[in-house]
Amino acid sequence: MRIGTIAALTATGLALSLGAPPPVSAPARAASFNCAQAASKTERAICGDAQLSALDGQIGLAYQQRLALAPATRQVQRGWLRVRDAGCEGDRACLRRFMTAQLAWLRSGNPLLSRTPTLVGTCELTTISKVDHRFEGEVGSGSYVEEAHGPGQVSYDEIPSITASRRGDPVLVCLAALPEDCPPGDDRGKVYAAANLRTLGVWALADSEHLCGGA
Repeated sequence: MRIGTIAALTATGLALSLGAPPPVSAPARAASFNCAQAASKTERAICGDAQLSALDGQIGLAYQQRLALAPATRQVQRGWLRVRDAGCEGDRACLRRFMTAQLAWLRSGNPLLSRTPTLVGTCELTTISKVDHRFEGEVGSGSYVEEAHGPGQVSYDEIPSITASRRGDPVLVCLAALPEDCPPGDDRGKVYAAANLRTLGVWALADSEHLCGGA
């Protein structure tokens, strides 16, 4: 996916909508895949939950409708599937937030938003502004990546999908979790799941080496 595709997405009206999530409409649709072959944590969670299954079916339909109008939706959806799986790891409450927000995005005609997501499950489409190690320039110290519109993610481990990323790559960044019981003014520890839309590499990492209230 070329960087210019981000502008194309804006022009076609694709949006990561932060508006009110749509209700699950009736009649409910089954999951968009064969539950008899469910293998991943996400697939098993969806197949074991009627609301998630209905949401997944609606997302499949909304995706096909959006794809017919804007082919660039395909790569964004591929990235989102990886972000959803990495960010939620099969947790049903997390999946419900991600999937409700994604359904709103697929149905939306709003302009593209490029700003740091503030609600769990919502996303932004932006670009990578920096790829480095946890300690700048020090190989083996871990990974660090930063996006153009704010959040950075850090790891004590070297993350291959980050190492393979380049400045300027288009990236889908979604808020996966918020820290709890933080001291006033200290909100470190927000977890972002991100997918590089050029490589489709994915990571889910916190924005700080320490949770709020830590060192």
